[in-house]
Amino acid sequence: MAIVKTLTPHENTFLLVWKITEDAETLKKLVHRVNDTHSANAQKHLHWFASRAALAVHFGGNTMLEIAKDQFNKPSLKVGEQAYHLSITHSNNYAAVLFSKTYLVALDIEKVDNRIGRVSHKFMNAAELEMLAGELNPVNAQTLIWSGKETLYKYYGQKELDFKQHMTIFTNKQYPSANPVKIRGCLHKFSPAFYDIMVDLIDEDFILTYIVDSRNNLS
Repeated sequence: MAIVKTLTPHENTFLLVWKITEDAETLKKLVHRVNDTHSANAQKHLHWFASRAALAVHFGGNTMLEIAKDQFNKPSLKVGEQAYHLSITHSNNYAAVLFSKTYLVALDIEKVDNRIGRVSHKFMNAAELEMLAGELNPVNAQTLIWSGKETLYKYYGQKELDFKQHMTIFTNKQYPSANPVKIRGCLHKFSPAFYDIMVDLIDEDFILTYIVDSRNNLS
């Protein structure tokens, strides 16, 4: 179905959401100029094809793209001589990519699912439980906290983060409608560091969270 949503959070920074309706063979034809040898084991999956197809369509079918990964499995993108920070996510029939020439980025998408309540005690800390006391829609709130922590985890990029002990999401009970809303996340494995996390909805059933960190301007 191709790209169904495009956001430009900052200059030279793009977020693309692809809704998957194609089969693997159709998507494979779109990514023949994407070099991603570090993900060879995943190349048979629709999510892999769709995320790379989004990049290929954005940059044009004749552009060579190269995706690499660091020691912590964090991806980066090179288009010709241009280097980009990159984050990739998927859920159900969606795949999304966020990339920037200048800023560190992180991205996550989660389907709203009632089953999240069964595991919320594993990733929500006391501050978050208190914040959500009396929440009329706990499933949305729990999904938002989970997605926000996934995004913080990807942003940190060095693994060894405990979702319950090392991160806190401050939701202030805001949920996006037509436009993204901003919430706050805190990494406190060492000294506390706060980040703006943007939240958007896709088809009302999927929560998208992302960070574009302007404090890490590398230009």
